[in-house]
Amino acid sequence: MTSYLKYRPAWVQLLIFAGLVMGIFTVGSLVGIIIISKLYGVSVIEMQGTNLNDPHFVSALKAMQVLSSLALFLIPSLVFALLSDKNGLRYIGFRKPVPISFWAIAAAIIIASFPMVSWLSDLNQHLHLPKSMQSLERLIRDTEEQNNNLIKSFLNMKSPGDLVIMLFIIAALPAVAEELFFRGVIQRLFIQITKRPWVGIVITAVIFSAAHFQFLGFFPRVALGIVLGALYWYSGSLWPGITAHFINNALQVILIYTSPQLIEKEPDFSAKLTALSTIIVIVLTWWMHRKSQTTYADMYDTDDFHIGRRDEYVA
Repeated sequence: MTSYLKYRPAWVQLLIFAGLVMGIFTVGSLVGIIIISKLYGVSVIEMQGTNLNDPHFVSALKAMQVLSSLALFLIPSLVFALLSDKNGLRYIGFRKPVPISFWAIAAAIIIASFPMVSWLSDLNQHLHLPKSMQSLERLIRDTEEQNNNLIKSFLNMKSPGDLVIMLFIIAALPAVAEELFFRGVIQRLFIQITKRPWVGIVITAVIFSAAHFQFLGFFPRVALGIVLGALYWYSGSLWPGITAHFINNALQVILIYTSPQLIEKEPDFSAKLTALSTIIVIVLTWWMHRKSQTTYADMYDTDDFHIGRRDEYVA
Protein backbone atom coordinates (compact mmCIF):
# COMPACT_ATOMS: atom_id res chain seq x y z
CA MET A 1 0.00 0.00 0.00
CA THR A 2 1.50 3.31 -1.09
CA SER A 3 -1.18 5.76 0.05
CA TYR A 4 0.39 6.44 3.45
CA LEU A 5 1.98 9.85 3.97
CA LYS A 6 5.40 8.35 4.74
CA TYR A 7 5.79 7.49 1.05
CA ARG A 8 5.34 11.11 -0.02
CA PRO A 9 8.25 13.60 -0.18
CA ALA A 10 9.07 15.02 3.25
CA TRP A 11 8.32 18.61 2.23
CA VAL A 12 4.86 17.50 1.05
CA GLN A 13 4.32 15.80 4.41
CA LEU A 14 5.36 19.04 6.12
CA LEU A 15 2.84 21.07 4.11
CA ILE A 16 0.07 18.57 4.85
CA PHE A 17 0.95 18.64 8.54
CA ALA A 18 0.87 22.46 8.54
CA GLY A 19 -2.61 22.31 7.02
CA LEU A 20 -3.75 19.82 9.66
CA VAL A 21 -2.41 22.04 12.44
CA MET A 22 -4.09 25.20 11.14
CA GLY A 23 -7.40 23.49 10.46
CA ILE A 24 -7.69 21.53 13.70
CA PHE A 25 -6.46 24.41 15.84
CA THR A 26 -8.87 26.90 14.24
CA VAL A 27 -11.91 24.67 14.63
CA GLY A 28 -10.86 23.43 18.07
CA SER A 29 -10.24 26.95 19.36
CA LEU A 30 -13.57 28.32 18.14
CA VAL A 31 -15.56 25.43 19.61
CA GLY A 32 -13.45 25.29 22.76
CA ILE A 33 -13.73 28.99 23.57
CA ILE A 34 -17.52 28.82 23.37
CA ILE A 35 -17.67 25.74 25.62
CA ILE A 36 -15.18 27.11 28.16
CA SER A 37 -16.93 30.47 28.34
CA LYS A 38 -20.19 28.67 29.18
CA LEU A 39 -18.62 26.34 31.73
CA TYR A 40 -16.79 29.07 33.65
CA GLY A 41 -19.28 31.89 33.26
CA VAL A 42 -16.76 34.10 31.45
CA SER A 43 -17.77 35.75 28.20
CA VAL A 44 -15.70 35.36 25.06
CA ILE A 45 -14.83 39.08 25.24
CA GLU A 46 -13.81 38.81 28.91
CA MET A 47 -11.50 35.91 28.03
CA GLN A 48 -9.43 38.32 25.98
CA GLY A 49 -8.73 40.42 29.10
CA THR A 50 -6.17 40.19 31.87
CA ASN A 51 -8.24 40.07 35.06
CA LEU A 52 -5.88 37.69 36.87
CA ASN A 53 -7.49 38.46 40.25
CA ASP A 54 -10.71 36.69 39.23
CA PRO A 55 -10.50 32.93 40.06
CA HIS A 56 -13.11 32.07 37.40
CA PHE A 57 -11.09 33.94 34.77
CA VAL A 58 -7.85 32.16 35.76
CA SER A 59 -9.63 28.78 35.75
CA ALA A 60 -10.95 29.54 32.26
CA LEU A 61 -7.41 30.38 31.11
CA LYS A 62 -6.15 27.08 32.52
CA ALA A 63 -8.82 25.28 30.53
CA MET A 64 -7.75 27.25 27.45
CA GLN A 65 -4.17 26.14 28.05
CA VAL A 66 -5.29 22.51 28.01
CA LEU A 67 -7.34 23.14 24.88
CA SER A 68 -4.35 24.74 23.14
CA SER A 69 -2.11 21.77 23.92
CA LEU A 70 -4.74 19.39 22.55
CA ALA A 71 -5.81 21.33 19.44
CA LEU A 72 -2.42 22.75 18.44
CA PHE A 73 0.00 19.96 19.33
CA LEU A 74 -1.56 16.63 20.28
CA ILE A 75 -4.51 16.03 17.95
CA PRO A 76 -2.84 17.17 14.67
CA SER A 77 0.20 15.03 15.48
CA LEU A 78 -1.92 11.95 16.19
CA VAL A 79 -3.89 12.46 12.96
CA PHE A 80 -0.61 12.84 11.03
CA ALA A 81 0.73 9.65 12.64
CA LEU A 82 -2.36 7.66 11.69
CA LEU A 83 -2.15 8.97 8.11
CA SER A 84 1.54 8.09 7.90
CA ASP A 85 1.52 4.36 8.61
CA LYS A 86 -0.87 1.52 9.44
CA ASN A 87 0.85 1.38 12.85
CA GLY A 88 1.08 5.15 13.12
CA LEU A 89 1.82 5.51 16.83
CA ARG A 90 4.78 3.13 16.68
CA TYR A 91 6.01 4.71 13.45
CA ILE A 92 5.99 8.18 14.99
CA GLY A 93 7.98 7.05 18.04
CA PHE A 94 5.76 5.35 20.61
CA ARG A 95 8.01 2.35 20.90
CA LYS A 96 10.46 0.97 23.45
CA PRO A 97 13.79 2.83 23.43
CA VAL A 98 16.85 0.86 22.36
CA PRO A 99 18.83 0.32 24.49
CA ILE A 100 16.49 0.40 27.48
CA SER A 101 19.05 2.40 29.47
CA PHE A 102 17.89 5.52 27.61
CA TRP A 103 15.11 5.83 30.20
CA ALA A 104 17.73 6.44 32.90
CA ILE A 105 19.84 8.65 30.62
CA ALA A 106 16.79 10.85 29.97
CA ALA A 107 16.38 11.53 33.69
CA ALA A 108 20.12 11.98 34.26
CA ILE A 109 20.75 14.39 31.38
CA ILE A 110 17.75 16.64 32.08
CA ILE A 111 18.58 16.95 35.78
CA ALA A 112 22.26 17.52 35.00
CA SER A 113 21.32 20.28 32.54
CA PHE A 114 19.58 22.47 35.14
CA PRO A 115 22.60 24.69 36.02
CA MET A 116 23.56 25.04 32.35
CA VAL A 117 20.01 26.02 31.35
CA SER A 118 19.76 28.43 34.29
CA TRP A 119 22.99 30.14 33.19
CA LEU A 120 21.70 30.43 29.61
CA SER A 121 18.46 31.91 30.96
CA ASP A 122 20.35 34.52 32.95
CA LEU A 123 22.52 35.33 29.91
CA ASN A 124 19.43 35.64 27.72
CA GLN A 125 17.76 38.02 30.19
CA HIS A 126 20.74 40.39 30.08
CA LEU A 127 21.03 40.59 26.30
CA HIS A 128 19.89 43.85 24.73
CA LEU A 129 18.97 44.89 21.22
CA PRO A 130 20.80 47.81 19.55
CA LYS A 131 19.70 51.32 20.59
CA SER A 132 17.90 51.74 17.27
CA MET A 133 15.61 48.85 18.29
CA GLN A 134 14.90 49.89 21.89
CA SER A 135 11.17 50.32 21.22
CA LEU A 136 11.01 46.72 20.01
CA GLU A 137 12.92 45.54 23.08
CA ARG A 138 10.51 47.38 25.38
CA LEU A 139 7.59 45.72 23.59
CA ILE A 140 9.22 42.30 23.99
CA ARG A 141 9.95 42.84 27.68
CA ASP A 142 6.44 44.18 28.35
CA THR A 143 4.95 41.14 26.63
CA GLU A 144 7.24 38.85 28.64
CA GLU A 145 6.10 40.56 31.83
CA GLN A 146 2.45 39.91 30.94
CA ASN A 147 3.27 36.26 30.22
CA ASN A 148 5.13 35.98 33.52
CA ASN A 149 2.15 37.42 35.40
CA LEU A 150 -0.08 34.82 33.76
CA ILE A 151 2.30 32.01 34.73
CA LYS A 152 2.44 33.33 38.29
CA SER A 153 -1.36 33.25 38.50
CA PHE A 154 -1.30 29.64 37.27
CA LEU A 155 1.37 28.65 39.79
CA ASN A 156 -0.37 30.22 42.76
CA MET A 157 -0.95 26.78 44.30
CA LYS A 158 -2.63 26.66 47.70
CA SER A 159 -3.28 22.93 48.09
CA PRO A 160 -2.00 19.52 46.96
CA GLY A 161 -4.98 19.44 44.58
CA ASP A 162 -3.73 22.62 42.90
CA LEU A 163 -0.29 21.01 42.58
CA VAL A 164 -1.72 17.92 40.86
CA ILE A 165 -3.70 20.08 38.42
CA MET A 166 -0.64 22.14 37.52
CA LEU A 167 1.52 19.05 37.12
CA PHE A 168 -0.98 17.88 34.52
CA ILE A 169 -1.32 21.26 32.74
CA ILE A 170 2.34 22.31 32.79
CA ALA A 171 4.22 18.99 32.94
CA ALA A 172 2.32 15.88 31.82
CA LEU A 173 0.22 17.19 28.92
CA PRO A 174 2.96 19.36 27.33
CA ALA A 175 5.50 16.55 27.70
CA VAL A 176 3.39 14.21 25.57
CA ALA A 177 1.83 16.75 23.20
CA GLU A 178 4.94 18.85 22.48
CA GLU A 179 7.29 15.88 22.11
CA LEU A 180 4.88 14.24 19.69
CA PHE A 181 4.54 17.49 17.72
CA PHE A 182 8.13 18.77 17.68
CA ARG A 183 10.20 15.60 17.83
CA GLY A 184 7.78 12.98 16.53
CA VAL A 185 6.69 15.02 13.50
CA ILE A 186 8.67 18.23 12.91
CA GLN A 187 12.13 16.85 13.75
CA ARG A 188 11.71 13.62 11.82
CA LEU A 189 10.56 15.59 8.76
CA PHE A 190 13.48 18.04 8.88
CA ILE A 191 15.92 15.16 9.30
CA GLN A 192 14.31 13.52 6.28
CA ILE A 193 14.51 16.77 4.28
CA THR A 194 18.14 17.59 5.17
CA LYS A 195 19.43 13.99 5.43
CA ARG A 196 21.43 15.23 8.43
CA PRO A 197 20.11 14.25 11.89
CA TRP A 198 21.86 17.04 13.79
CA VAL A 199 20.72 19.68 11.32
CA GLY A 200 17.14 18.50 11.83
CA ILE A 201 17.59 18.42 15.61
CA VAL A 202 18.90 22.01 15.75
CA ILE A 203 16.30 23.42 13.33
CA THR A 204 13.53 21.80 15.38
CA ALA A 205 15.02 23.10 18.65
CA VAL A 206 14.93 26.65 17.27
CA ILE A 207 11.30 26.21 16.14
CA PHE A 208 10.44 24.66 19.52
CA SER A 209 11.84 27.66 21.35
CA ALA A 210 10.32 30.27 19.02
CA ALA A 211 6.88 28.63 19.28
CA HIS A 212 6.73 29.48 22.99
CA PHE A 213 6.86 33.23 22.13
CA GLN A 214 9.04 33.93 25.17
CA PHE A 215 12.11 35.43 23.56
CA LEU A 216 13.87 36.28 26.82
CA GLY A 217 14.00 32.53 27.37
CA PHE A 218 14.92 31.68 23.77
CA PHE A 219 18.43 30.27 24.28
CA PRO A 220 17.68 27.96 27.24
CA ARG A 221 14.74 26.47 25.34
CA VAL A 222 16.93 25.90 22.28
CA ALA A 223 19.37 24.02 24.52
CA LEU A 224 16.55 21.93 25.99
CA GLY A 225 15.19 21.31 22.51
CA ILE A 226 18.57 19.98 21.37
CA VAL A 227 18.78 17.64 24.38
CA LEU A 228 15.22 16.37 23.78
CA GLY A 229 15.90 15.98 20.07
CA ALA A 230 19.04 13.94 20.72
CA LEU A 231 17.12 11.69 23.11
CA TYR A 232 14.52 10.99 20.43
CA TRP A 233 16.94 10.36 17.59
CA TYR A 234 19.47 8.25 19.48
CA SER A 235 16.87 6.11 21.29
CA GLY A 236 14.47 5.79 18.36
CA SER A 237 11.64 6.45 20.82
CA LEU A 238 9.60 9.39 22.07
CA TRP A 239 9.43 8.00 25.61
CA PRO A 240 12.87 9.17 26.87
CA GLY A 241 12.16 12.70 25.60
CA ILE A 242 8.69 12.67 27.13
CA THR A 243 10.22 11.51 30.41
CA ALA A 244 12.88 14.25 30.35
CA HIS A 245 10.36 16.94 29.35
CA PHE A 246 8.04 15.90 32.18
CA ILE A 247 10.86 15.86 34.75
CA ASN A 248 12.06 19.30 33.66
CA ASN A 249 8.62 20.91 33.96
CA ALA A 250 7.45 18.93 36.98
CA LEU A 251 10.52 19.73 39.08
CA GLN A 252 10.01 23.44 38.46
CA VAL A 253 6.33 23.22 39.45
CA ILE A 254 7.16 21.26 42.61
CA LEU A 255 9.99 23.63 43.57
CA ILE A 256 7.69 26.63 43.19
CA TYR A 257 4.99 24.85 45.22
CA THR A 258 7.45 24.24 48.06
CA SER A 259 9.32 27.56 47.67
CA PRO A 260 7.05 30.17 46.01
CA GLN A 261 9.82 32.79 45.98
CA LEU A 262 11.56 30.82 43.20
CA ILE A 263 8.95 32.02 40.70
CA GLU A 264 10.58 35.46 40.82
CA LYS A 265 14.17 34.30 40.42
CA GLU A 266 16.27 31.57 38.84
CA PRO A 267 18.28 29.42 41.27
CA ASP A 268 21.81 30.76 41.70
CA PHE A 269 24.31 28.13 40.54
CA SER A 270 28.06 28.64 40.84
CA ALA A 271 30.30 28.91 37.78
CA LYS A 272 31.95 25.59 38.64
CA LEU A 273 28.61 23.79 38.89
CA THR A 274 27.46 25.36 35.61
CA ALA A 275 30.67 24.19 33.89
CA LEU A 276 30.26 20.71 35.35
CA SER A 277 26.64 20.65 34.20
CA THR A 278 27.67 21.50 30.63
CA ILE A 279 30.39 18.84 30.61
CA ILE A 280 27.99 16.16 31.89
CA VAL A 281 25.42 17.03 29.22
CA ILE A 282 28.08 16.80 26.49
CA VAL A 283 29.44 13.50 27.84
CA LEU A 284 25.98 11.95 28.13
CA THR A 285 25.13 13.09 24.60
CA TRP A 286 28.35 11.48 23.35
CA TRP A 287 27.46 8.31 25.27
CA MET A 288 24.04 8.24 23.60
CA HIS A 289 25.73 8.55 20.22
CA ARG A 290 28.02 5.64 21.02
CA LYS A 291 25.21 3.39 22.28
CA SER A 292 22.61 4.34 19.70
CA GLN A 293 21.29 1.65 17.38
CA THR A 294 19.06 4.06 15.46
CA THR A 295 19.34 4.25 11.68
CA TYR A 296 17.48 6.09 8.96
CA ALA A 297 15.88 2.82 7.88
CA ASP A 298 14.67 2.11 11.41
CA MET A 299 13.13 5.53 11.88
CA TYR A 300 11.46 5.96 8.49
CA ASP A 301 10.75 2.39 7.38
CA THR A 302 10.86 3.27 3.68
CA ASP A 303 12.87 1.75 0.86
CA ASP A 304 14.46 5.15 0.18
CA PHE A 305 16.70 4.71 3.22
CA HIS A 306 17.58 0.99 3.06
CA ILE A 307 20.88 1.73 1.34
CA GLY A 308 24.41 2.46 2.36
CA ARG A 309 26.40 1.73 5.52
CA ARG A 310 24.85 2.13 8.98
CA ASP A 311 27.45 4.80 9.86
CA GLU A 312 26.05 7.08 7.14
CA TYR A 313 22.72 7.32 8.91
CA VAL A 314 23.60 7.31 12.58
CA ALA A 315 23.51 10.82 14.03
